[in-house]
Amino acid sequence: MASWGDINAALNRLVREGVIAGFKTNRGEKTQDSALHVNITPTANGDTDRIRDLIIGVLTPLDDEVTVTVGSESPVQA
Repeated sequence: MASWGDINAALNRLVREGVIAGFKTNRGEKTQDSALHVNITPTANGDTDRIRDLIIGVLTPLDDEVTVTVGSESPVQA
């Protein structure tokens, strides 16, 4: 299981590059599950399928079980 810092660094890079507008994870929460849950805020013209696939690709090496939600869509597990 990756630390919050590792996940934060990976996702902040995507914010800086303009791939996503923002994100929220369950890491660091007192009631966190063992699985990583990430909610992504897409950029205005972001392709949600492409963004979800990219996030899963970036985070899967950091954590075995990743669930990604883009905006208000249903969660997708990797």
